[in-house]
Amino acid sequence: MTNSSSLALGVVQSAMAFSKAFRQTPPRWFAFDLFSMFPTNCCEFASLLLAWFLCEEHDGITIDVVTGELTGDTEQRHVWLRLEGHNLDITADQFDAALPHTLITQAGGWHDRYAVIHVTPFQMGFHEDCGDDCRQDFIDDYRALAHKARAQLES
Repeated sequence: MTNSSSLALGVVQSAMAFSKAFRQTPPRWFAFDLFSMFPTNCCEFASLLLAWFLCEEHDGITIDVVTGELTGDTEQRHVWLRLEGHNLDITADQFDAALPHTLITQAGGWHDRYAVIHVTPFQMGFHEDCGDDCRQDFIDDYRALAHKARAQLES
């Protein structure tokens, strides 16, 4: 974690607990197959689940979902969250193992390597747009991860 001093401590703790829940879950356990590769190639869906968790845990929080293209390589995209002037990313370490599992930076920093191409406010209920074949798997994984994260926060 870096430069998170002005981001609410509760939000930081919630993000770290959720990231830890993801990392402690055996890959074969996930119903939504993509999560078996976490953190690799699942930045969008992992970010959406994290945003969902943060919104449930912290009333009134406003979160944006950011999509960026790597400068110099528009084929490589990455998705992370932005809130309270900070970037919040639980999958950045897929690109550099030296990065923390929960990367929190003020505007700029590591994420400056990406040209932002899309920013959208997070919307609860986004999972309703998932296909019928994977929607329930996605919801089931979220519920299990959220349960694990809440248990960590309570301990």
